[in-house]
Amino acid sequence: MEKIIMGVVFGVAVTILAYEKYCKIKEKEVEKALAPKLQTLIEESSKEILIQRKELGRDLTSNEKNEILDECYRKI
Repeated sequence: MEKIIMGVVFGVAVTILAYEKYCKIKEKEVEKALAPKLQTLIEESSKEILIQRKELGRDLTSNEKNEILDECYRKI
């Protein structure tokens, strides 16, 4: 019984490690594909959307998100 439990725990641990490696590889690919200005725009607009969401206490509409994105684009 102990061997089965150890096998399950080991399997889960290996799966988590493999998934983390996969995510890191994908993140690097995205960083290489994006221009620095676009990356900055995405980061800034994401932060602003989260701030607005917390202030309003609700999810933002697509139009509100688009307005925030436009404002961040103008700043850059």
